[in-house]
Amino acid sequence: MQAETIAQLKKISAPRQFAAKEYVCYEGQPGSEMYIILKGSVGIYITSVIGTLTQVAVINEGNFFGEMAIFDNLPRSASCIALEDTLAMAITKENLQDFLAACPEIAKQMLENMSGRIRKLNTELYQNNRFVKNRYVPKFEIPTVYTSGHVVKAPYQDPSLLVEYKQKCPVCGKVVTVKELKRNIIEEKSFGVDCRIIYLGCEPIWTEIISCSHCYYTNHYLKFFGINNFEFEVVEKLLFTEHKPIVEARLEKRGDFDIMVMKYLQAININEHINPGANVLIGGMWRNLYWMSKEVSDKDFAVYCAGKAIEKYKKAIDNNEFFDKDSKAAIALSLANLMAYTGEQRGIMHYVTFATDTSNEKIKNIALRIKERFEKIQQKH
Repeated sequence: MQAETIAQLKKISAPRQFAAKEYVCYEGQPGSEMYIILKGSVGIYITSVIGTLTQVAVINEGNFFGEMAIFDNLPRSASCIALEDTLAMAITKENLQDFLAACPEIAKQMLENMSGRIRKLNTELYQNNRFVKNRYVPKFEIPTVYTSGHVVKAPYQDPSLLVEYKQKCPVCGKVVTVKELKRNIIEEKSFGVDCRIIYLGCEPIWTEIISCSHCYYTNHYLKFFGINNFEFEVVEKLLFTEHKPIVEARLEKRGDFDIMVMKYLQAININEHINPGANVLIGGMWRNLYWMSKEVSDKDFAVYCAGKAIEKYKKAIDNNEFFDKDSKAAIALSLANLMAYTGEQRGIMHYVTFATDTSNEKIKNIALRIKERFEKIQQKH
């Protein structure tokens, strides 16, 4: 970037310094500003289907990111993390006009990028809303197979691994306090054959659901702030007619575990209404409930949740709802393990084979070992 351009930008707003590995913004968090990199570089990351960060791009000096936030205030579609000591300048609605006048070439590029993304977003919203209007969703309830009363406290979460921020609930407008994991610094302890990752000092399952204590709106942290006007009407009515009576009747009588289960069930039900094609997301929430249920030895509910996750994951694979083949492999391996748990043997090796086609060595090695054992059993028979 030329010195003259940098000088012009510095007149508009004071630059911000970000240390290496520091978050500039978080995926799922509402944004209202874009950034131009004056010095350094920023990595763009999305959260994978197994909860790890996947780098999808690098933004270098002289380039920008986060431009959609100026206009839509929707949640960030990715996390942006400084790869080195980085100097960046924020452009907001307040200084946008000054920016457009001072840096017309950058502004032109920004508007061109946004034009295509807005058209794509409008098409997706139109298709999703049509799907929602013509779809039946069962009434919200706590499944009868769930045995409440589990005396399990929320797990310890190391404060140094969390970031806390406050935002207005998109339904009632009251302030919600959000605690989100810094996924770029959490340390892996173990990687299970079902793709469950155990971390040191934190348990992501207990941080992935956000709930408003005022109106009881509850959703996955990547979706909580991202509802449009049509979805708002659906959610508001759903909360008042179905969720609120059940939540208020159970909230004060249950411990941490039961409340977390209820929040997951709420989030699943809400997404079945407003985001029905998100089979990976909904399946992932059922999978988390399955893992939680296994930990407290609630076999009936674990089987129930596993069955729901299987249904969603099969649809996801059939519809090819994946960013890349590594994501597909992770879901396929999880699916194979879920099927084995429920006794659904037919088709397991079909999904294990999918899981071998990945650059993730952990997933690939697990899948290859399963495949090898299965082939040896077949040879004996």
